[in-house]
Amino acid sequence: MSFPKKITEDQCEYCDAKLVQDWRAKNSFRLGQNRPYCPICSHENHDQCKCSTCEEQRREALIKEENRKKNLIREHYNQKNYEKKLEENLSLEDKLFLSVLIRGGLDENLGHIVPIWTLDNKLTPSNSFTIELIKTLAGRGLIVPHSNSSIEAFVDDETFPGTYYVDRVLYRININSLDNNYHNMIERLMYPSQGEFEADKDFCFNMWKKIALNESIEYLLYSFNKVGFDFNPGEKTHKVFENLLNHYSVAQVYSIIYRAVANSTKLYQEKKMPKKRAANAVITSCENFGERAIAEGWKLSKFRRDYNLPETVISKVFFTSILKIAYIGFEEKPTPNI
Repeated sequence: MSFPKKITEDQCEYCDAKLVQDWRAKNSFRLGQNRPYCPICSHENHDQCKCSTCEEQRREALIKEENRKKNLIREHYNQKNYEKKLEENLSLEDKLFLSVLIRGGLDENLGHIVPIWTLDNKLTPSNSFTIELIKTLAGRGLIVPHSNSSIEAFVDDETFPGTYYVDRVLYRININSLDNNYHNMIERLMYPSQGEFEADKDFCFNMWKKIALNESIEYLLYSFNKVGFDFNPGEKTHKVFENLLNHYSVAQVYSIIYRAVANSTKLYQEKKMPKKRAANAVITSCENFGERAIAEGWKLSKFRRDYNLPETVISKVFFTSILKIAYIGFEEKPTPNI
């Protein structure tokens, strides 16, 4: 037997009908389960109402807010707000970084750079190097956020859309071409001239060392992760590997790292050394072994690239496309005599 609903004094804001309420059983102790509701549309007078009208209004409000934010992004990052840089003023670093970014992330229609976090192939061996590459180009005004970037690419605060996540936005190339032909410029930026790089041996030598250092640190962290060691490389670690790379190739540094990690792992597993100390000992071991090898003139073995650490875009562009030395960039130590 069903009892008639309890009629309240409240009205539905949509139907003007009196809200009704089910009678609560005397032994019921649950709160919030017997709210008044509209007998016609099921609306309840509170913010969490799930009636069809309230749900539709929420959807409409969400769409309206999304459109408002999209318009703000389009206005803020409109092309007319940016003065284009001149192609003829690009430095070698600009050209290298642009080539890496374009070859690694330009969409098929040549219209924009896709978000960095979506790329299948790593631009550089480390996140910090990749962020440096992006911030360098953005800081020089050579790339700017594209007006079609998603709302989620921007920090949702009072500055919106002024602050963005560097790895989430689309980028537009903000450069005026030499010949007023965008497609020709893209081709030139994708494949920089070997000659102008070879003319600046200092730049090439320093960039070789930088890529080599980042590849060495990448392999170090990968090796730590495989054995369950936590480690955050700092300035000391960088100095150790910079010194090793003055004498050895990345392929040889791989072998030094492999040996040091294996020794520390053994000491930890035999309970001869706590885990944190074992991880820190790897760097000391690399330094000591490297110095002894240098002093005694040892010929170190060369490792191949690890299958799980494929060559990154910057390595392919710099060593193969520009300098035309390919695997030598990995198997030989950095040298100014390119």
